[in-house]
Amino acid sequence: MLDLSALGVLDETQESSLEQHVAACAECRSELVELRDAAGLLAHAATPLAPSHELRGRILAAAGADPRTQKPGLDTSRVVSIASRRPANLWRTLLKIAAGIAFVALAIGLIVIWRRDVNSRREIARLTHEMTLQQHQLNREHDARMREHDAVLLLSSREAKKMELAGTPAAQNARATFIFDPKTGRAMLMTEGLPAVPADKAYEVWFIPKGHSPMPGKMFTVDAGGRAMASEQVPEEAREHMTVAITLEPKKGSAVPTGAIYLSSPSS
Repeated sequence: MLDLSALGVLDETQESSLEQHVAACAECRSELVELRDAAGLLAHAATPLAPSHELRGRILAAAGADPRTQKPGLDTSRVVSIASRRPANLWRTLLKIAAGIAFVALAIGLIVIWRRDVNSRREIARLTHEMTLQQHQLNREHDARMREHDAVLLLSSREAKKMELAGTPAAQNARATFIFDPKTGRAMLMTEGLPAVPADKAYEVWFIPKGHSPMPGKMFTVDAGGRAMASEQVPEEAREHMTVAITLEPKKGSAVPTGAIYLSSPSS
């Protein structure tokens, strides 16, 4: 029945029965498509013939057209059967499928590029963070070398004065050395054994001239061993006779001592 269906000669009952079978049979369905395509090509195999004037008149009358408006000898060589249009429809379907595949491939490509861009940004952010940490570490090492250099210069200076600071009951194991140049006021403080401080606290240096109120110096923190090396600048009025003390203050610093004294030098 496949050949007869392809030629369009089955009656409605036979065609309906065949369609039910083809719907469930992929092999017959594929063969029917091939037969119909082949039958469509038969229209091109025969030499086209012009219809007779009688047949032409009946067709035009059935279509509601006026046969008098048609010229005799109409060229029917351009008449193409419906079956012959299937290859064109097939090509259009294939083009639509190809366009869909191209769109999907483009979408996948964009997603891949986007993911690579996100990963690249994350990697750049990670490297930038590492470089920032390394730069901070280099800066700290540079500052430490500069402080060591200043300390060596002060220790080698004949005019430098040296003061030893002892721990108070608040830090009995702490001690420090304070070296300063009486002419320039340049100074260096080196501590060890100081207790670790909370995040909102820091140690503050105080210069206490004889007979005067304490004068604030710089803030500093210590490492795990309680060690610190901090450069200082002694006020001019405190260079002759002064006491150097270390207190624990709020991290932003204080104008006058508010915390306990951890280190202190003998009165001079």
